Amino acid sequence: MEVKIGELLKAIGLPVGIAAIIVAVAAFLGVPLDQAFTLFGLLIGVQFVIAFTVDVLKHFGVVDDGTAGKWSAGFNLVAVIGLAIALKFYPSFDYVSLDAYIYEIGKAIAILVTFILQMIGTRSAHRAYVRGLGISRFSHSVT
Repeated sequence: MEVKIGELLKAIGLPVGIAAIIVAVAAFLGVPLDQAFTLFGLLIGVQFVIAFTVDVLKHFGVVDDGTAGKWSAGFNLVAVIGLAIALKFYPSFDYVSLDAYIYEIGKAIAILVTFILQMIGTRSAHRAYVRGLGISRFSHSVT
């Protein structure tokens, strides 16, 4: 899968000229952007965490549906540039194993967040349907 940085920047809403600056600076520093883009396509854990982060931000109203693509593209751009810099200084590091670890942590956090949201939703439903409608409920408390 070939990723063009110009298309990525266009999705974020930045001018394509910025792509030329990023590529020029990367080339000047000897940062392997082409290698980073190729490797980034394999890093499922990072992509999962980015998608999950955008979804959580949408849930809490930080990200609107209309701008979610820009947020995602921005996070992905930062991740690719970070990976390119890491490849420059640590070219032999096992990024795929690190990504697998990130993926497992992301899944665990997703389960935790889902549980928390379920508890919040259940509490809200209890208040709205049981108490709000005056439906009797079973309780051991005296009140």
